[in-house]
Amino acid sequence: MIFTLLVAFSNVINPFLQGGLVKMKINESITISIPQDFRPMTNDEIADRYFTTKRPLALFTDQSLTVDLGVNKSITNWAEKDLEIMKSFQKSNIYSLYDNIEMLSEGIQEVNGRNLAYFEFVSSVRDEDNALIKKGDINKYTYIQYAIINGQSLVFNFTCSSSNKDLWREKVAQIMKSIELKKNLK
Repeated sequence: MIFTLLVAFSNVINPFLQGGLVKMKINESITISIPQDFRPMTNDEIADRYFTTKRPLALFTDQSLTVDLGVNKSITNWAEKDLEIMKSFQKSNIYSLYDNIEMLSEGIQEVNGRNLAYFEFVSSVRDEDNALIKKGDINKYTYIQYAIINGQSLVFNFTCSSSNKDLWREKVAQIMKSIELKKNLK
């Protein structure tokens, strides 16, 4: 009964969790299902929240601007057969970006006929001791997947507050398994 009340309460707080997923065509080669109440981020929202010189293929957010889903592409020297090596490299990158990592799961999984490397983790960045304005530690839940196709790497990432991890884990798994990639990536 407590679980039922918790789920009902979480759906009142996060009504978009009740809804299903809708298929979103990112471009001619990439399709992903996203929560139906997500919307594309504006240029100002992207600039405020992400330091990037190259605009991602797509960035979506929920109505409260607290949950993000992104798709990005870059030219790479990795070949598709190098996915395991790339996974090790990316794991090192992840551990170097945060003060603390709790790796929940990782591996290589087949998604609609393609192998993708993935990491699911909770991260924390501590507030700097000498910061003039203390903002507190930042704790996030992230699920990130990598694909290599025709000399290009694709990154699919989902991020929310670590306190909402349990609300999102099942839906994120559905989102990440919905990815469809055409052979001739554009």
